[in-house]
Amino acid sequence: MNENADDEGSIPQAAPDLAAPLGDTVTIFFSDIRGFTDYTEREGDEAARQMLRGYHAIVREKIEEVGGTVVKELGDGFMATFRGARPAILCSIAIQRAIAQAKRRQAGEGIEVGIGINTGEPIQEGSDYIGLDVNFAARICAIAKPGQILVAETTRWLAGRIEMRRSDGGTVEYLDRGLHELKGFPEAKRLFEVTWRPGAFGEASASAETPAPGGEEIAAFKTAVQRAIGVLTRVLGVTHLDDPAFPALLECQAKASELRLALSRATGDRRGVTAKEVLEWVAPFETLLRLMLERNTLTEERWAQLDTLVARAFGRPLVNAVARGRLASGAPTATTEKLPPAGAAKEPTRPTVDRSSAAAALAPPPLDPRAAGIRWWAGAYAAWSQWKPSGIAWAHALRAEVEKYPYLLSVNIRASADHDDGQLAGGYFLLLEHLENESPTLMRTALDRAIESAQGLEPRVLGPQLYQLLVERGRLRDTYASFVRDVIQVAIPNPGMWADWGVVETDDTTTVISRPPPTVGAIDEQVEQISDPQERTTDRVFDLTLQPLTTRFFYMKIPEKLKTPRDAELRLTADGQPSGRAWHWTLKDSLTGRSDPKLLPVAGIPLAGLGRDPISLWVAVFNPDPDEVVSYELILSAKPARPAAPKWSAFTPPPPPPAARPR
Repeated sequence: MNENADDEGSIPQAAPDLAAPLGDTVTIFFSDIRGFTDYTEREGDEAARQMLRGYHAIVREKIEEVGGTVVKELGDGFMATFRGARPAILCSIAIQRAIAQAKRRQAGEGIEVGIGINTGEPIQEGSDYIGLDVNFAARICAIAKPGQILVAETTRWLAGRIEMRRSDGGTVEYLDRGLHELKGFPEAKRLFEVTWRPGAFGEASASAETPAPGGEEIAAFKTAVQRAIGVLTRVLGVTHLDDPAFPALLECQAKASELRLALSRATGDRRGVTAKEVLEWVAPFETLLRLMLERNTLTEERWAQLDTLVARAFGRPLVNAVARGRLASGAPTATTEKLPPAGAAKEPTRPTVDRSSAAAALAPPPLDPRAAGIRWWAGAYAAWSQWKPSGIAWAHALRAEVEKYPYLLSVNIRASADHDDGQLAGGYFLLLEHLENESPTLMRTALDRAIESAQGLEPRVLGPQLYQLLVERGRLRDTYASFVRDVIQVAIPNPGMWADWGVVETDDTTTVISRPPPTVGAIDEQVEQISDPQERTTDRVFDLTLQPLTTRFFYMKIPEKLKTPRDAELRLTADGQPSGRAWHWTLKDSLTGRSDPKLLPVAGIPLAGLGRDPISLWVAVFNPDPDEVVSYELILSAKPARPAAPKWSAFTPPPPPPAARPR
């Protein structure tokens, strides 16, 4: 007999422990620690565990304070739900403020948290939630920057205006961060950033001692605001012809949206802001529009001035997009009125410079026959001009070249035609693309300028002139390091780079692998196995001789977890002097737990606890000098790790002081 027969036919009741019944509108919250892997590598497992425990306590406390429900812990993140949008936002602000306060109390680098929020009607299964609304919130959290709170458009409008006490952060503001392409969602989603700092124009209104502005000053201020809002509105209408989610443009438009919102509110309450300040704030956006609309009529001198201003405000990628004609305004450029500076007289007509069209930017002219005698340039430029309009992504093309020639960066571009029957030179189209990004149109004008300087076509004279021009115009002394970083981020671990030296550590042996000098690209290896414990702890010095603008590689691999981890130290010298011209980074399990490449400090860097997990350490030593050969020494020290003393996080109190001795 069914003991629940009396209940048959009755209306089912929601379980009392569920946060919300099926179909209810809830606000879904995700948080995630940023940089947790780096923190663990830097501070050690015990400090990371203490930090994680303190972080969990903060998040749980703040969620419960506003009546939220923790759905589940996700390692270094949380999923929670709230009955409304406002409690979720207030909770997020409280979490970020608490994390920031803990970070300020902590010695050294702390952690930061990214938060994503969405409001919808997810499907509830037990105490968990599933569905697109949940996925949307998780995707928002995934792109939130450290310390940032991002919310969906629905959440922003449901929450509305939120006023808090000034001690709690002041008025909540929503900054339109534009449309974002999110994995799993066919349409771009508009997201807003939540800020809670006091208003953008100062802590308070103008003081009583400040003289009241006159009528002319107020009129000038309103005129400046109207002009600024018009400019910012036009910037928000700009699109990228190839990439609707072009990051540099989205970031620029986010700044424009934030400023426009602040200016709209400032019309009624000036808070001590002057017309001059408003025009200064909007000047970079106005300059961007001028570059777009007058791209083909500006003189070289004027272009260079405006180029610098826009690059300083929004970054070089946005300027490059303008130069290539990839940005379009919402209004037709043929009938768009130019933007004269306030109060400026009309400039006299000057000779115009016809800048490359979008089609020309994508399809460079073929190799100029006059350069055929310069083999390194001919090979690199021919490959670049063929790849440019192909539609193949730079990263895919890079991997293909490095797979064929893993020693590409170990050969100077001028010597590249002497390798592999001249085929290696073609791989240097990667460097030409880097130079083009640094100095748009450089590839189209370099040969003519070099011929003018060389006063002829003799390859022995023209070749060095062309090389020097690429170095100077492309700022290779300053940017070669970033080019190397871009390559290694894509090429390592797969397909990998040719290395001069390598070390493999196990519990029982240290294996040193070297390439016989001086042949670059040689596949032969010399292997030395060391098992003597004392000899294994000896500092190892690896000699590297680098030609101009080349890079050589070193690796240390620990294929299995060690019983006794290693405390390592890396140092680099150049011609006997301490140097920081090397990138270093680690890879766990070859693909996961990757750290970003970091420049080696001149004083060297300690790497504690290597071998707690399988790991690879890579070092890329580079010579940014375009003319001089440099001799480097890479010094590696690897010794058994000492037992680590317990570390204390800002989230947990330090141990109590020892009790005083009784007298």
